[in-house]
Amino acid sequence: MKIRFLYHADAAAATGYITLPHQELIETPASASSPLLGGHATARAENFSHRGILSFRKAEVHVVGSYSAEDRAHGTLSSVAIEGVNVLDVVTCDRIVLRLTSKHPEDGGEPSFIPLGSRFENLRIAGHPIEVDIATDLFTRHSTWSKLSHAYENDQAFRSEVGKLSMIQAKGKKLPEGHGTLGVTLARNLDKLPRGLERRDHGIYVPHFGTVYLAEYFVSRHAQRLLMLHVDLGCAVEGRGGLGCGQNNGSTYP
Repeated sequence: MKIRFLYHADAAAATGYITLPHQELIETPASASSPLLGGHATARAENFSHRGILSFRKAEVHVVGSYSAEDRAHGTLSSVAIEGVNVLDVVTCDRIVLRLTSKHPEDGGEPSFIPLGSRFENLRIAGHPIEVDIATDLFTRHSTWSKLSHAYENDQAFRSEVGKLSMIQAKGKKLPEGHGTLGVTLARNLDKLPRGLERRDHGIYVPHFGTVYLAEYFVSRHAQRLLMLHVDLGCAVEGRGGLGCGQNNGSTYP
């Protein structure tokens, strides 16, 4: 059988569920998925609101799966741009951008994954401006699993920085992965927060509201996933919501 490449890329503007005061799923507006054999898909939504709990003014989603003769590689792109984000008037953001790209060499070499371009524009939590330093540069320099593992083992500065971002406790010189996946927050400047906000694990705790998680990035040897804004609500309104999520990878067959 002739070898072919199976593409995988998807993205969505919003996701989640509410458990109080109602029990219901949040509609998934503006979502798109790349066909198995590659292609381009887009989606758009405007003036979305789920009971006034989670809302945005506009969202655009793009996914691509294609072959580049110049790079001699199969590539995927997942992108989401969301404007006018509002979660219960506690978390607001003018614009959230998710951008994930991957390359799979035609010769079967190790794939590379990059989250470069993902960002927050004018993010505020409980009225405080939060300047988020997104650590996309770390994964741009070390875009394959082998490069990540080698740098973590041999570069103390890199090991220290990734260790601070890791969702699980780092031990020794082995990547702090779980079931073959490294999970980090790409937001690396959250140690000094405005008064009233508290760092909890890799999130920001807001009393009588919940916990806000920024740019949760999951990368493995064969795939990458990113959730730009994740909120665990724990007040009169309870539930979990996410804004700006995507993933991509692919593989040859047979």
